[in-house]
Amino acid sequence: MERIKDWKSYQHTLNRSKRKNSNILRPLYIFIFIIAFLVISIGGVKLFFFLKNYYAKSVLNKQQTFLGTGIRPIKFDGAGNNKKIKTLSASSSTNGAAALGKKYFNSHNFSIKALQRYFASHSPKFNTVKNGHYVQKLGKYTIVYTLDPVVQNEAKKVLAEYSVPFGAVAAINPETGAVLGLYSYASNKSKKTEISGLKAYRPGSLAKIVTASAAIESKGFYPGFNVCYNGGLYGTNKNYWIQNINTGNNRISFRLAFAKSCDIAFGKIAGYYVGQKLLQKYFDKYYFNRKIPFILNLQDSTSKVPPASEFYNLELTGAGFKNTRVTPILAALMSAAVINGGKLLDPYIIKEVINSKGHIVYKHKGVRVLDNPITPSTAAILKELMISTVTKGIGRFDFYNTYNQYMLPGIITGGKTGTISGNNPTGLYQWFTGFGETKNRKIAVSALVVEKPVWRIEGGGVSEKIIYSYFFK
Repeated sequence: MERIKDWKSYQHTLNRSKRKNSNILRPLYIFIFIIAFLVISIGGVKLFFFLKNYYAKSVLNKQQTFLGTGIRPIKFDGAGNNKKIKTLSASSSTNGAAALGKKYFNSHNFSIKALQRYFASHSPKFNTVKNGHYVQKLGKYTIVYTLDPVVQNEAKKVLAEYSVPFGAVAAINPETGAVLGLYSYASNKSKKTEISGLKAYRPGSLAKIVTASAAIESKGFYPGFNVCYNGGLYGTNKNYWIQNINTGNNRISFRLAFAKSCDIAFGKIAGYYVGQKLLQKYFDKYYFNRKIPFILNLQDSTSKVPPASEFYNLELTGAGFKNTRVTPILAALMSAAVINGGKLLDPYIIKEVINSKGHIVYKHKGVRVLDNPITPSTAAILKELMISTVTKGIGRFDFYNTYNQYMLPGIITGGKTGTISGNNPTGLYQWFTGFGETKNRKIAVSALVVEKPVWRIEGGGVSEKIIYSYFFK
């Protein structure tokens, strides 16, 4: 056997060989570890969701035995908050007929009241389109809705694409009252119930539509009428608001005050010209504080105008800062009235109901007028003001591109913006209600976007895209 002459050199060579082999195997060990970790993690996640779904189904099965025994509709308190009445949403049941019992939707005698009771605690489902309309199967019956799939899909697309925290859209056919779109969105799905086209929210400057209506119809206001004021266009500095009507270094026309939504000017119009009784009368004529006979669970819009003794608060109410709540549905109806000769129409969302044999057992008939809040001549002036919002006012940024080109050629558009902070849900409320019309077609739209301090789109931008889709898609 040959003798090793240099023991230290031999040890060094041996250790170097071991390190070399170790370096080769190390990536293999890491790879095996990662694979094992992923397998264990995926298996754990699948097990978690399996157990979660199993538990949810077992709970749902227990709950469903109580359905159909008199579920009460969700009610709202004066602040616009829904009281905690336990209900089960439409998504909780795979069959609407089971929810209300066989006697409602599996009998031969269809009842529209039974359908209304169903919608008191369930949301309609707009998933299936047939012959250009959304349809929903409930037992032996098929509900055919009035919604326009193009409008509805555009609302879904825009709110999701811009990922707004909260958004709600309502669209109305101004000539019939048919609901063309009704959609709400929350980027956080767990908060979806906080926003709805059926709930009432702070309107901001949308209330100026009512103040303007009263001023035009009862006080002879016209687009060129001038209002004096001090301070800037916006803000609630009391010292400026309570100054005499003829006091002020600034002067603005009624048209621009509406288009640019000048707060102080409208506060003065509400306080010094219109007054409490007349302003309250016009809110009521626009169906605030009144029940709209809608088949879905539509919350009442409200407005309580303070007395003359609370002059500053009266002014704030007329400008949209206080004491008023409006639903997107009513906001759209207000714009519809402007391009429909002052007629406030009864909205409807069900076109017809068909039984299992294909026979129509219910069909909406005729156009019903809820009220005439303004005369045709007042509506014409108000329409002119709303067009100015788009051409010269705040809404211009939503309807004209960066090259100063109008983005809806051939379509007459107008509207009113509204901006105010709110806490249910929390955020900055960016409203727009308006219209689009040609010789052959009309649409009235309202959009509410609830944003944080930084936003990507406002209610006007959403409305413009919906109007575009209605006429061009």
